[in-house]
Amino acid sequence: MSVSWQTLDSTATAASGDYVAASGTINLSPKTPSATLTVLVNGDAQNEADERFQVRLSSPTNATIADNLGIATILNDDAVPSISIGDVQVTEGNSGTIAAVFAVTLSNPTDQTVTVHYQTADNTATIANADYVTAAGNLSFPPLALSATVTVTVNGDTKREGNETFLVNLSAPTHATLADGQGVGTITTTTRCRVRRSTT
Repeated sequence: MSVSWQTLDSTATAASGDYVAASGTINLSPKTPSATLTVLVNGDAQNEADERFQVRLSSPTNATIADNLGIATILNDDAVPSISIGDVQVTEGNSGTIAAVFAVTLSNPTDQTVTVHYQTADNTATIANADYVTAAGNLSFPPLALSATVTVTVNGDTKREGNETFLVNLSAPTHATLADGQGVGTITTTTRCRVRRSTT
């Protein structure tokens, strides 16, 4: 007795690398009435829903088919990604503006769109003193993306002051967790105080 078999895509697909497409023929006899077939499944670090593919039997010889479809389930074993934001240091200059670009990263890829809210907050640098421009919004990571950026505008001035800092806080993530939800922006100054030494 013999029967042909072939893999078929479902939510898991061979083209996307979930498994390796395969086909073949199984031979049976009264002395060996059972057999197994093997399909290779590829591992990855992507958080995703459980996926499935099929193995279909066809063209039996000296037998009939009672159940022609087997379903294989690939169970996800990857964690929900976590979000982190880095720190930034910029030199403000004496005029104009400069962009403070904060890198926001995911710990591992996911097949879902990840979003997170961001909001600037005063520290020693303040909105009232026009040190920087407030920024807020929702950051989005398309499926499989690992990085995005938040940009904050820093204002230049000629004030004699030390280095100052402001914050970018992350909150309300979807399809992810927060690992490091606060970025620190450090504004360094090019203006320095001059001390005149008395000659008397």
